Amino acid sequence: MSDKTHGISVGIERFDNKFHLSFTARGKLTHQDYQYMVPMIESALAGVEHPEINVIADVTELDGWELRAAWDDLKLGLAHGREFKKIAVVGSGNFQEWMTKIAAWFTPYDAKFFEDKEQAYKWLKD
Repeated sequence: MSDKTHGISVGIERFDNKFHLSFTARGKLTHQDYQYMVPMIESALAGVEHPEINVIADVTELDGWELRAAWDDLKLGLAHGREFKKIAVVGSGNFQEWMTKIAAWFTPYDAKFFEDKEQAYKWLKD
């Protein structure tokens, strides 16, 4: 059994049909982490026509995903991909920046990498 911290902290703010989702990912994400997060997002979006979601994702302490968690992430993206408008990824290192750029090529939303959280927030508001 590992004593290393992992998980997702989630914050959701709603203004009419516009949402601001913030999350911080730590350690290696598991299927159980997604079982915690996805119902929160689904509940917030329930009954909202044409939701618009902006995300700030702090992945500075992310070590990766278990295979099943990566599948959960893909399913979430497929279910709500068109509802996401901008995703600001806050991290450190070339690998995280590179992964953000790859994701931006294959997704309908605008994704951008930042090393500074304040710059990420500013970009989301523009």
